[in-house]
Amino acid sequence: MQVNAHWDKLQACVVGSAYPPEFYSFIDHIDIRSNLETIAQQTCEDLLALQQLLESFDVEVTRPSVATNVDQVRYGSKILPAPLTPRDHFGVIDTTLFMPTPDAHGNWRQMQGADWPKDPPQGIIEYDGHSIESLYNYDHSWMTALPDDYEHIVLDQDVDTAMVQRLGDTLLCGNWISQHAHISEYLTEQFPDKTVKLLDTQGHLDGSVCCVSPELVFVAPGMESFFDSKHTEIHTLTNSVKILQNSLAKNNLGKWWLPDRLRHSEFDQYIESYLNHWLGDIQESYFDVNMLILDPANVVVSNYNDSVFRVLEQHGITAHVSPFRHHMFWDSGIHCLTNDLDRQC
Repeated sequence: MQVNAHWDKLQACVVGSAYPPEFYSFIDHIDIRSNLETIAQQTCEDLLALQQLLESFDVEVTRPSVATNVDQVRYGSKILPAPLTPRDHFGVIDTTLFMPTPDAHGNWRQMQGADWPKDPPQGIIEYDGHSIESLYNYDHSWMTALPDDYEHIVLDQDVDTAMVQRLGDTLLCGNWISQHAHISEYLTEQFPDKTVKLLDTQGHLDGSVCCVSPELVFVAPGMESFFDSKHTEIHTLTNSVKILQNSLAKNNLGKWWLPDRLRHSEFDQYIESYLNHWLGDIQESYFDVNMLILDPANVVVSNYNDSVFRVLEQHGITAHVSPFRHHMFWDSGIHCLTNDLDRQC
């Protein structure tokens, strides 16, 4: 297990998993259940197609297991999300696998529903019949099955490669709050021989920047100044969500989007009431930069973008489309849905 630069040949990778259609059998409302079953079916199909595409390039693919019964992952009125985006949970940098420390209280606050106390009672070890630690373990226990041929695991910081890009001797690091160092100082301590460069992304780094090669980078507006234009070809992309701006405004839903045939007022209300914590905010995501590099000559993207494809072709890079039909519902692109475990140096 080793990742030095994310443009090296991909050899092993995690592809996320979604709950299957039968998971939603607990929902009484026929139309809401049917819509979620449709989204689940198409999401599972798209993830399988992505897996098969990676395997056609001789990539060893690991898939997280998921619950098929809601009672396994229900806490009060809240349901734990499936491990759809493994990129958010860990990172491999050189030969170190970073995994987050279980934070049961943090998960309590993230999952907190109206029927929960504001803070976990002091010393609580169980809630609603479940171990409090399982708030973490149910969603992340699949990581214990990852290959064990790494040097060591660092457990005292939450490091994921949605916020870090590995460029050999340089690490790019994003942040959540403007001017905040996030984990850049920690990475500097861990890798004193590398240059750690903080980008003021105020969100996921892989939703703002993709360094496809040492000479080529795609960025969201405002990210250009972080790169040396004398040595790097910089291409600024438009947020693809803008294409749906009129629909988003009409529906008064800024954070997620689905085709009208899968939406109605009761469905919207159900999502916002019970599953909102599963989703992100598509307004801040640039899906066209969220690409997975297979090797110096091949990348995977979730949709066709003529200007991006032409630039890649000029650099001798082929883009392979692996459609993810509900990327604007899940707020996830191909990079989010995967996590590279091993790349050939």
